[in-house]
Amino acid sequence: MNNKLLISCRNMGYSATSAEDFSSETMWDICKLNLDLHAGERVCFHFQNEEQKNVLWRLFERKLKPKTGSLRISANTHFHSDQGLLDGLDKGSSMQENLQSRLFEERPWFGGKRKTMDTLMYRLGLIGRIQHLNVNDLSDQHLTRFWTLMLAAAKTRVFMLDRLLPLLDETSMSFLLEWMESFPGSIIVFGEHADFLNAVESRQDKQMVLSRSLFDLVISFTRYGEAKTLINNQKKFIDDK
Repeated sequence: MNNKLLISCRNMGYSATSAEDFSSETMWDICKLNLDLHAGERVCFHFQNEEQKNVLWRLFERKLKPKTGSLRISANTHFHSDQGLLDGLDKGSSMQENLQSRLFEERPWFGGKRKTMDTLMYRLGLIGRIQHLNVNDLSDQHLTRFWTLMLAAAKTRVFMLDRLLPLLDETSMSFLLEWMESFPGSIIVFGEHADFLNAVESRQDKQMVLSRSLFDLVISFTRYGEAKTLINNQKKFIDDK
């Protein structure tokens, strides 16, 4: 059977120019994006500027509509973003209290098996009195590690990642990569994030080989907004007949 198609883009483009003013000289934020993203696949987008990134992010969040081509997102497919997890925190409550939310698993799937929350917090050094501090009182390092824990514990199958990646320290980076190896859902990364990619290469150099390709697709936008596929490791999805 086919893996579920989550996102389908056909010649999708967006420009701040109104439709009435389109011409051959229209400046596109993004254009000519063709993409089929199935459940479990991972894609990374490279951008020339923040505007391109913000436009695609808002298109996937359904806050913008394409000006050309089409964007179809499967019914009942809800994207969670790293920024959304952070924004949703009750910063006047502790980590433990925030983790009681129905958004999070009691025993998240991590490293190929269910783990207790206490085990994962220990891995991230979130132990002792830190667990009972209000989020507002956490150090930047501990907040980033808690943010990484929320990612692993969330009940979701599609993640958009951007804001968290450049903030990771060695401990949270190692934790994130181990989570990604066994995460069965789809991941959409916005931006190249050199430190993140270097950590993956270092992990492979130490013969800690990832069990799968980091990304099934890598798509880059030119300064004129045109989408170019750099890497395509997608499997062929063929109906069983």
